[in-house]
Amino acid sequence: MAETASYSTSSVAARDRIAYWSEAVCDTFVQLGCDAPRTAPFSGSLRTTRHSSLTLSEVDGASHSVARRKRDILRADGEYFLLSLQCENTCALTQFDNRVLLKPGDMGLYDSAHPYLLELSQGFSQTVLQLPKQRLLERLPMARMMGGTRIDGQSALGRLVRENTLAISGHLASSDGAVAALLQETLIDLIATGLAASRGAEAELALPQQHAIMRARAFIAENIGDPDLDRTRVAAEVGLSVRRLNSIFAEAGSSIAEEIRRKRLDTVAAALRDPRFASLSISEIAMQCGFNNLQHFSTVFRGAYGVSPRAFRKRAEG
Repeated sequence: MAETASYSTSSVAARDRIAYWSEAVCDTFVQLGCDAPRTAPFSGSLRTTRHSSLTLSEVDGASHSVARRKRDILRADGEYFLLSLQCENTCALTQFDNRVLLKPGDMGLYDSAHPYLLELSQGFSQTVLQLPKQRLLERLPMARMMGGTRIDGQSALGRLVRENTLAISGHLASSDGAVAALLQETLIDLIATGLAASRGAEAELALPQQHAIMRARAFIAENIGDPDLDRTRVAAEVGLSVRRLNSIFAEAGSSIAEEIRRKRLDTVAAALRDPRFASLSISEIAMQCGFNNLQHFSTVFRGAYGVSPRAFRKRAEG
């Protein structure tokens, strides 16, 4: 279930707003240093929603800058990519000696594992996506060197990425677990494509083998409720033989059958954690996720999560 938090300086005394904003930003995104001009009253608001794979935030306010410093990186728990979609006014993004100016409609990528600087103009507004680093690297290996990259919001592909980012973001909160997971994967695919196009020949999407894996995983996710989904159907959708597709997955330490089983289990687990599915029995959820042998389901679920499905749901309920 998505978790939402909101912060605003509107009810904070003017003298305390910078300190409050620094703490709110650091708690919501990653550890940062914050600085703002003292010549005018500061203001800012932030609304963030954490989904299973992505965190989406809407932020606006007065002119200020935020910096990711080496000491901030040392205190961080995980590594992420962040993508800022500029909605109003401008933001100057600097990372890896790349400095780009984001105008309304533009998007900029930065990596939490390396220092960066955001210089935000007066009255700015942004939508910020935070995504696990590995999820983007699986699609675009060169992304690790693309901090400070701008996606031109006026280009045809840039508009496609921007419009779909906003549309998908709007649908995530109202989608069930399986659909929300698929929408997030689709959004990461779009971001990878937009970044690759922005750098031309410098950055290529993952090798054909990675494309095959991505297509296979997308097809599995779309058809996870079909109990007849098997490796033959997945391979046919990708346009490869079962043997060839299995060999590609083997290089990644998996197999077609393992991918189907893992996705079924992940989808069941997400539903068991989601209060919106509380009225459904565990058997109903398992069958909706393509398991038609409930005894086998219980066995493989326990093997994956270390507890029975019933114990897993009870623990999730707190």
